[in-house]
Amino acid sequence: MHLVEQYALVTGAKINKPFIETSYYPIPFDKYIVVENGGEQMKSRIYSMWTDIISEIKEVLDTKNIKIVQVGELNSEQMPGVFDLRGRATAKQLAYIIKNSLLHCSTNDFLLDVASHFDVPVVGMYGNTYANVAKPFWGDKNKKTILESHRKGKKPSFLAEESPNTLNLIYPEKIVNSILNLLELDQKEKHETKFIGDLYSTNVLEAVPDFIPPNSFQPSMVINLRMDYHFNLDNLVQWAKNRKLNIFTSKIIDLNYLNAIKSSVVAIQQEICSDLNVKYLNILNNLKIPCELFTKNEAAVNNLRLKYFDYKVVYKKTKTKKDMENFEFSSDFYYKSNKLLLSKEKKYLSKYDYLNDRPYNRKDLKIADDINFWEDLDFFRIYKKTV
Repeated sequence: MHLVEQYALVTGAKINKPFIETSYYPIPFDKYIVVENGGEQMKSRIYSMWTDIISEIKEVLDTKNIKIVQVGELNSEQMPGVFDLRGRATAKQLAYIIKNSLLHCSTNDFLLDVASHFDVPVVGMYGNTYANVAKPFWGDKNKKTILESHRKGKKPSFLAEESPNTLNLIYPEKIVNSILNLLELDQKEKHETKFIGDLYSTNVLEAVPDFIPPNSFQPSMVINLRMDYHFNLDNLVQWAKNRKLNIFTSKIIDLNYLNAIKSSVVAIQQEICSDLNVKYLNILNNLKIPCELFTKNEAAVNNLRLKYFDYKVVYKKTKTKKDMENFEFSSDFYYKSNKLLLSKEKKYLSKYDYLNDRPYNRKDLKIADDINFWEDLDFFRIYKKTV
């Protein structure tokens, strides 16, 4: 039973079309769609792959001079390439904006109902609740596309915050196709997702300390510094200026250097090596530098946990192609990654690309059947292109 019907049953009130008052808001263009992506109070309604959606629909929309307007809470994450109205409109102004749009796509029940009241085409996305319970109640059914997460066969949680977020189980191309179909626009090139890693929705910036960044580069941002790819202590100090570092290393780092930059070190991800000892870890503890120990050797885990009894030792399994269920490799598949790796002022999307000097230049990159490629699997979206 829909929530509107439930309320009517409980209150004894008759269901009728609501009256929604609007208030003018100046929009600097005639044709636009409206998108919204939840907020901090309902994190389970935050979809994490809007960057992919915008990049796949924007080129098509641009050919028809259709703009994208983002509404919602001021603290919600801004989408790339949109006209930003987050937190800048009242409820009445939002109603006006949606009423005059070509389409509304959202995870927000209220705004979807506003759109359906004005008979505006809608794409609704549901993860933490049943779509049939909360989907838009009014308007032409042919103008509605309702997308519900499969939740891996589980029932909805109805929680304000989920881990993992079941909304992210809706593949981006389903949303892209729904938007363009309702707008009656053809897409030249379509993407068919074959795999999405658990961390694909997490944006990560990494750097190899084989160059010195300018002082103005990403001040105060936490950067994963890959000392395990290139060990350079002098460059480590340069990276620590005005930045926060999460240091990955397979060697112990000279304590004099760490003492000099300790205020910039968020943590050290220390792969256990032959030079590591408890005295070194105790000094790090006195310097108040968090150190997280890990090993990639499963057979050695128990012995290492005894050796470093007072410290937590984590086994980090190296990802392989076998970690993807029902995945058949094809050299025609492409991939995207939300991890960006910097080295000698070049950009890479994976460890494999870095090792093979295959820099990212905003063009789609093909996957590679290589152990170093699969190592970053958690950060990948692998897809097939179709015409």
